[in-house]
Amino acid sequence: MTGAMLRAALALTLAATATVAGAHGLLMKVAGQGREITGELFYSNGQRAGGEWIELFDAQAPDRAVRTVKTDGEGRFALTGEPGHAYHVRATGEEGHAITMSIDLSSAARGSMVRDDGDAADKGGVPAWALVGGALILSAIPAWFLRKRPRADADPA
Repeated sequence: MTGAMLRAALALTLAATATVAGAHGLLMKVAGQGREITGELFYSNGQRAGGEWIELFDAQAPDRAVRTVKTDGEGRFALTGEPGHAYHVRATGEEGHAITMSIDLSSAARGSMVRDDGDAADKGGVPAWALVGGALILSAIPAWFLRKRPRADADPA
């Protein structure tokens, strides 16, 4: 294999690995007081998630969003609901990651986690484990070609 082919294989492997490393999930804090639902959205690395979509669903009719907003530059959002109603708040990132929490606007309500509709594979996407596994396999290709081999003219002693 020529040096140019090895460099191309290494560049392809690095590009695929960098894509996987850039993916991250979402974390959300939600609180309710009266009619107000407020929250903050973060990426799994702790960075604030600004400009991501937040959808509010009535828990009794979860098929259609009641309100949709975007987080501000600091990852904060505010929505209004009806006192005494229960809602689901779903945040969706650009990569397709989503997190859903439920909130009940009764007195002293706090947000709680809700199982989302499924993982990326259920929605036609590629699951994270497949991306990581593919990156590991791709990273082994240049290592196999670049491994040290004994020279044929080397003295065995």
